Amino acid sequence: MFQGNPQFFDVDTYIKKHKYIWWSLRQEHFLDRIELDDEVFLWRSDGNNRGTGGILAKTRVVSLPAERINDETTQNYWYTDEWKNPYLAVKLEVLQVRWEDGFISRLALLEHPVLKRLLILRQRTQTNYLLLPEHAIELQNLWNSSNSNMQNELDSNDMENLIDGEVTETEQEQVIKSRIGQSAFKKALLAIEKKCNLCGVVDERFLIASHIKPWSQSNNQERLDVNNGLLLCPNHDSLFDKGYISFDDGGTILISDSLDVATKVFLNINETMKIDLKVEQQKYMKWHRDNLFKIMNNTTINKLAIE
Repeated sequence: MFQGNPQFFDVDTYIKKHKYIWWSLRQEHFLDRIELDDEVFLWRSDGNNRGTGGILAKTRVVSLPAERINDETTQNYWYTDEWKNPYLAVKLEVLQVRWEDGFISRLALLEHPVLKRLLILRQRTQTNYLLLPEHAIELQNLWNSSNSNMQNELDSNDMENLIDGEVTETEQEQVIKSRIGQSAFKKALLAIEKKCNLCGVVDERFLIASHIKPWSQSNNQERLDVNNGLLLCPNHDSLFDKGYISFDDGGTILISDSLDVATKVFLNINETMKIDLKVEQQKYMKWHRDNLFKIMNNTTINKLAIE
C-alpha cells in the first residue's frame, strides 16, 4: 500500500488524469521486495480534512524501483518544491479508482475486525507499507465486495446519460444522493453517530447521510469529509436539504418562518431542538445558513417592503 498526502500533493487530480503514475519509494528497505505485477492499493491521507482518508485506487507495478527526476509538468500537482528533487520511484498502472462508491475509508477500516490492525492505521507517516498476507486477503475481499455492490447500481456512463437526458436538476441531485447514501460516506457517519441527529431514529434503513454543504457544491474532499455530514431521518433530511431548517454555531435549530405551527408539529421540529455541532462542522453549517436556509423574519420582510 502506498500513501499520498493531499496537504502537499494533489493526489486526486494526479490519479484522475493519468493511466500510468509514479510513486516514491521512501521505505527503501522494500526495494528488493517489489516485483512486476504486484498489486498496490493507493491511500489518500486525511491531510487537513479529517475523515477523508482511505483507499481510493488499485494499481499494479509496471516497472521496478528506479531513480527518477520529474519534469516541470509535475509541479502542477505539488504544493511544495519537492517535485524538483530526484527520488526513488515505482511506476504504476491505475486499474480502478473510486471517488465515492466503493471508496474504503479509514473510519470504516477501524471498524473491521481484521483490517483495523493495518499498520497504516497505527503508523500514519510512512509512504510505503507491506501488507501482511491475512491483511492483503481481507482487503482484496473488501475491495471486491465493494465492486460487487457497485454493479447493482447505475453504471457511471448510464448515470451521465440519464443526467444529460430527461431528468431535472432536482432529480439529478436525488439520484446522486441515493448512490452516495449507500457509500463510504454513510458508513463513515454511522461509525461516529448511529442515530438521527435530531429525533433519535436508530434504524439504519431510515437514516440518510445528508451533506451540510451539498454534494453538487462540494469538491471531492468535501464530499467525503464526515464533518460535512449529518445523519438524519427522511423528514428532517428533507427539511435540512431544502433549507427550511439549519443550525447556529452552538447547534441550536433555526426554523424558517415560512413553516406554520401545524407543519412543525407534523414534521416533529421545534425551537428547543439542538444537535452536537463540532467545531470542524461549523464552516459547513455557515455555508448552509448563508446559502440554503430560508428564513423570512420580520427584518427581511420589512426590508423587502421598503425596497
